[in-house]
Amino acid sequence: MTSLAANCSILAAKLDDDELRARIDRSSYATKHKLPGMSTVTEREELEVTYVTCRGYACNSIVNSLTTFDNLRDGEIYDLDCSKDHFFLLARVRTNWESKTIEETAEARKYLGFTVLTEQNLSHFPGRVLYGYWRGIDPAMIAHIYPCDSDTDGYETDPLKLSKFSEMLLDMGDLCESALKMKTYCQVTISSKMPNGSVLMPDAVIAIGEVGPDDRLAAKERGLPILLIHKTPNTVMEVYDAHERVELANPTLI
Repeated sequence: MTSLAANCSILAAKLDDDELRARIDRSSYATKHKLPGMSTVTEREELEVTYVTCRGYACNSIVNSLTTFDNLRDGEIYDLDCSKDHFFLLARVRTNWESKTIEETAEARKYLGFTVLTEQNLSHFPGRVLYGYWRGIDPAMIAHIYPCDSDTDGYETDPLKLSKFSEMLLDMGDLCESALKMKTYCQVTISSKMPNGSVLMPDAVIAIGEVGPDDRLAAKERGLPILLIHKTPNTVMEVYDAHERVELANPTLI
């Protein structure tokens, strides 16, 4: 773990959550929060500044590390080989019980859960279709970061009450490394709408191993390309609801 991220976790832990949450507006820190001079603030304010600084560092790292793909043609299939391609793909699962459209879901839910797929770890929550995202995501849209399933409340509108688990301010490398060590998927909870009010839309359908009927249908309906990922024997791919496993409901490995 980087020294900044490590110090972040230690210092933020010293703060009273309720008081800190009341004083920090996470949704606008990137554009509105002015960091005062460290020599003129109290120790408590220094900790708050460190927390906000580290959160900005973590959120920016996640967004800026995403692999982007240009000039992909709708309906075309593009191959990614885990034996030679390095990637960080932000992905969201359309679950088996999800009946709403992407737009309807965005209207009903202020925040949605995403994971990050890499060539080493393709683990994700079970579902019918995986959507990939790399455009239109602003660091200020990130509400919660956790190295495994954070069991967020799907209909909570307050970003500070999304999960019973305190977020971990990890950069992209540490986030994915932690999930890989636990052989699980990380969760990044993100606003369903962009700062301009538009619904955050997927940039591709992600298929692993083969392109199935649901993948083709989703790509056709949405006019999206398909990223077909070919995993290796060493690629971790656990597909399950982490909170059905007691040992991951309150992880102690981090």
